[in-house]
Amino acid sequence: MGLGVAALALTACAADATASAQGAAGRKTGDVKTITLPGGATMEMIWCEPGTFKMGSPPTETGRFEDEAQHVVKITRGFWLGKYEVTQRQWESVMHSNLSRFKGPDHPIENISWHDCMTFVRRVRSEAKIPVRLPTEAEWEYACRAGSESAISGNGKLPDMAWYDDNSECQTHEVGTHTPNAWGFFDMHGNVLEWCADWFSVPTGDVVDPKGPPSGSFKMLRGGCWFFYERDCRSAYRLKRDPTLRNCIFGFRLACTDIPEQKTKPAQ
Repeated sequence: MGLGVAALALTACAADATASAQGAAGRKTGDVKTITLPGGATMEMIWCEPGTFKMGSPPTETGRFEDEAQHVVKITRGFWLGKYEVTQRQWESVMHSNLSRFKGPDHPIENISWHDCMTFVRRVRSEAKIPVRLPTEAEWEYACRAGSESAISGNGKLPDMAWYDDNSECQTHEVGTHTPNAWGFFDMHGNVLEWCADWFSVPTGDVVDPKGPPSGSFKMLRGGCWFFYERDCRSAYRLKRDPTLRNCIFGFRLACTDIPEQKTKPAQ
């Protein structure tokens, strides 16, 4: 059974204490760290402190779907998340291949399955010794909202925040060319959808550090994409798909709970 809102409020001080400890260590939300991937490409990661937020959408939100029931989520452990979607330059550095439909070194990698993403993750973990992973749905939405409860984060204006149906000219674009949200993340509402770690499930109540069910048939994608209308680019929008499926609207960004110091550059 999920925790009630009142229970979460009573334990909020613990999250505050954790966040303070992180701050005391010189780490705060919005801090940026650069990692070096196998092959030599680099990637910027942004730190997200622990906290509590409302996940999903209120009944009054225009365009919402039934699987977006609003509930309170408590994140007890901070994490790093990619400042940008994984680019083709970064993918090629690690995987030595590129199946993207819309080619460009700084365009997001796309036309990849969830399993393809996990192969990338395993190679980075093995060769660069960095414990990267896919974000959970909760971590993704927490970072997307960056303190916002509106349908669109940042300044709330989708044309400023994302490449989507109205402005994309039916293709992806270089990452980081629109306005970032309050924590510095780019393209959370468009360009490509982003695979997350979770199997699909329907929210049933307030939760702490949700990771989804242990098994299922569909993995989750979050964010909007160059092909979608505004309704499907909202912070709360969810899409479930077979993890073996590839599509030119599917991409991802990396997460990491801790980033060790890299003493040497991975071999070329």
